[in-house]
Amino acid sequence: MLTLIKNARIHTMDDRRPVAQAALIEDDRFVFVGSLEGAQVELCRRGQQAQEVDAKNRLMLPGLNDSHMHFIHFAKGLMSVNLTGTHSIKEIQERMAEGVRLRPAGPDAFVEGEGWNQDYFTEGERRFPLRADLDEVSSTVPMMIMRACFHIGVLNSAALKALNITRETAPSYGDLVEVDENGEPNGIIKESLLDDTKAQISSLNLETLKKIILSAQEQALSQGITSLQSDDVGYTPKADYHLLFRAFAQLEAQGALHIRVSEQCLLQKEELIQEFFDAGYDDQWGSAWFRPSCIKLLADGSLGARTAAMRQPYADDPSTKGLEMFTQPQLNGLVLCAHRHNMPVAIHAIGDRAVEMALDAIENAQLLCPENHPRHGIVHCQITDQALLRRFRTLDVLAFVQPIFIDYDMNICQSRIGEALTSTSYAWRNLYENGVHVSFGTDCPVEKFDTMPNLYSAVTRQNVSGEGKRAFLPQEAMTMEQALKCYTIEGAYASGEEHLKGSITPGKLADFILLDQDLFQIDPEEILHTHVDEAWVSGVCRYKKA
Repeated sequence: MLTLIKNARIHTMDDRRPVAQAALIEDDRFVFVGSLEGAQVELCRRGQQAQEVDAKNRLMLPGLNDSHMHFIHFAKGLMSVNLTGTHSIKEIQERMAEGVRLRPAGPDAFVEGEGWNQDYFTEGERRFPLRADLDEVSSTVPMMIMRACFHIGVLNSAALKALNITRETAPSYGDLVEVDENGEPNGIIKESLLDDTKAQISSLNLETLKKIILSAQEQALSQGITSLQSDDVGYTPKADYHLLFRAFAQLEAQGALHIRVSEQCLLQKEELIQEFFDAGYDDQWGSAWFRPSCIKLLADGSLGARTAAMRQPYADDPSTKGLEMFTQPQLNGLVLCAHRHNMPVAIHAIGDRAVEMALDAIENAQLLCPENHPRHGIVHCQITDQALLRRFRTLDVLAFVQPIFIDYDMNICQSRIGEALTSTSYAWRNLYENGVHVSFGTDCPVEKFDTMPNLYSAVTRQNVSGEGKRAFLPQEAMTMEQALKCYTIEGAYASGEEHLKGSITPGKLADFILLDQDLFQIDPEEILHTHVDEAWVSGVCRYKKA
């Protein structure tokens, strides 16, 4: 039996046929896209009947593809203490105290909280929380709280003891552990040490993983996300990607996996990358439901925490240029290892120094191994100058960007890096119109699992929170067509699957959404009030708004 979607306002994201009003689906694929009359002729040709679905003149788009997020972290975070929106350290303490009261049984179980941002604290208290602050809640129950960027964590005394971070061991971690004037760890840990800690204290097992995946996929579908690319390995116990892959494989085998997941595998050492390949994994392994798509590398931190690696000292803190997580030779080696296996890398790089190092490492791999052409990319790509932007095109490097970031960063960018460098940063339209493949994501749970604010930020360059609307670098505002391509076909390109999905095209998977408003016709402010009515995956309606 075929399914006929009729009376739709279809924007296909396919330049050969940009708009249509009807689509025929057979099994899990589109077999015809065009006019209603054309669809009826195709049915006559086939001598078949079709189940008819009246779209009632609603906007129909390919399913959205979030090109970078942390899906398992988001799912796991539903069990953590929510510290988003806290305005003081006292409020953090109150919420964590409730978390301690409700903590699961077991003397070693950590109480985790996430989402605080000191820039939103009450004037005069805009500092990172410390061990002593958490010890006031409990010094015996291990606790860790993570900043909204997830590049800074704070541990209490019990957690420091459990992880053996002491006055004696702290120097071995360098800048990744902060100490007080007496050399004692003050509780703040950063970057790769935080990533290692998350994997070390993870309590996830196979059954829990499957449970939270099923819970979180419903939220993805409600946002119109039918595909996502996710950095999840570090959230499993001891970074066990076999466990992660097994969870998705079992759900797929059971027919319970209703979103498509491409894994951005965080592996920060050459020997770990080689072990991954030796185990039989690469970007050709897996299926249309779940597969690895790239190796993820972290080259620096975040702008909000002043750990993004900059060429020049921070304007508002000249004592630091941020953190470079690798030397250039180390980063070159990691990228080359993946490149030799024809596997892309996606390098987290926010500061201009980190972006430069990432581009240098990619160029080095291309020169040393020119026979391979993996689609390397840079995640975030925030602080750039014109020369760096040109190198994206020259080296054919993908840009994985998160438009919603400007909602917060517009408030701090100029004070952090100065007016001149700000003027050439967050330049996503510049990249797109110069032929760079730009894809959109939310970086959830760094930002909310909400698609419409991301689109709004891309096309208006205005803040969605705070008082009063302000435009940030308005010359970089995208058209709605450009933004939706970045959220659909470009996302598919970023995971090497544009032949399979990303547009409403005959032969491609029938993944699509119906919206309650036409994004091409409404006032920009109405984007924020637009909802997904239905989400279809493989020709089956998997979500319908109540």
